[in-house]
Amino acid sequence: MVAFRMARLPLFALLLSFVTIVPVHAQATDPNPGHSPDVFLDNHRSVKGKKDKAPSSRMVTGKVVDETGQPLGGAMVTLTDTKTNEKNSVFTKKDGRYNFEDISFTVDYQLQARYKELASDKHTLSQYDRTVNVVRILEIEPAATAASPKTETKPEKK
Repeated sequence: MVAFRMARLPLFALLLSFVTIVPVHAQATDPNPGHSPDVFLDNHRSVKGKKDKAPSSRMVTGKVVDETGQPLGGAMVTLTDTKTNEKNSVFTKKDGRYNFEDISFTVDYQLQARYKELASDKHTLSQYDRTVNVVRILEIEPAATAASPKTETKPEKK
């Protein structure tokens, strides 16, 4: 009895493989491959849905570089709310990139990078600028060397 069940198993597997191959083969050999579908499914809607809303926040990304354009990893970038003076800081990665997300459209911000003792210029992000993805490159230049005080020598009067 066990031998009879074992003999049916390979026969069943062979039959199953034949059934799965036949429909795939029937699809691949369509006699009219260029025919159009029987049902037209396009409803002429635009790609954007009617429920798309204007974004409620923006994102500020960028890169911190030195005067030669090389990225500065480990620089601290600070985003400051100009009304409340609340600060949010991040450190750049090795490639000098930084990212701030969920930034309000209704607040003015200042953006500045610091690296060691040096700092970039401050960049203002206005609440009137409706750009969703703001990109700012922050350049840190070495501090201008203080000019040594000039001592004027007056010619002696004789």
